[in-house]
Amino acid sequence: MVKKNKSDRNHGFKADMQTIKEQDVKKLQKTFSQFFGSDPGKIRRHSSKIRNRIYFFGFAATVFFVVIVYLTKNISFIGL
Repeated sequence: MVKKNKSDRNHGFKADMQTIKEQDVKKLQKTFSQFFGSDPGKIRRHSSKIRNRIYFFGFAATVFFVVIVYLTKNISFIGL
């Protein structure tokens, strides 16, 4: 590990909060464009696919739990 002197550590530091917020927004936009794409049509398509998957898995989990609850209430176990 190389020890940095004080001037090297402060070189990348930005004290202005507006600059920090702008950098964070740029990083977030870069990450968003990598995940969804940069074209608005691609963004709509990818977000609708993700939304549909969330709905499907939520519906499937709900049906699964309803079936489990129904079966456990209507099956009588011998000896219990």
